[in-house]
Amino acid sequence: MPRTAEQNEQIRAVTRAAILDSAMRLFAEKGYATTTTRNIATEAGLSVGLMYHYFSNKESLLQAVFDTVMARIDEAITAVLQNNPPGERLALLLHTIFDLLAGEPEFWALFYMLRTQPAIMAVLGDDFRQRTASLRGCFIEELELAGQTAPELEAYYLYSVIEGAIQQYLLDPTNYPLADIVEKMISQFGGKQT
Repeated sequence: MPRTAEQNEQIRAVTRAAILDSAMRLFAEKGYATTTTRNIATEAGLSVGLMYHYFSNKESLLQAVFDTVMARIDEAITAVLQNNPPGERLALLLHTIFDLLAGEPEFWALFYMLRTQPAIMAVLGDDFRQRTASLRGCFIEELELAGQTAPELEAYYLYSVIEGAIQQYLLDPTNYPLADIVEKMISQFGGKQT
């Protein structure tokens, strides 16, 4: 009996996810510049030809990895922004960011390794900067409402503190006092405690 359209779509989704997972892992572990499409296809258990059916080249595959990861982040942050009034979002944004991190530290460690590669930044640097600026804009608004006198500078500083906390947590997720650090950030930057 032939497969239904729904079954075919499910198979395509599973195959696409396997390619993206393999690409992310290999880009992080071997480096984007040295990972070949053949490496990715082999890791995903596919032929190179079939992989090209899903992605036209390595750069489009990298863009898809980025878009997939950003969609996860965007979904969580958008929920906070849409469901809470301005002036009450900073603590929730911080908790959301670090809950994502703590929920899947291995996944975010791979993503963090991707972000630091010069070859990847050459392709996605503008996208990363745009996403960072967008989140920083949310911080600026919240910091203004919290009464900070230099909200833009404070937002840059807060982002730096967040990045440092992410790095430290990924180095030692078992012993890093993540919840305490998040509450300290909230206290320091004027967000309401949750």
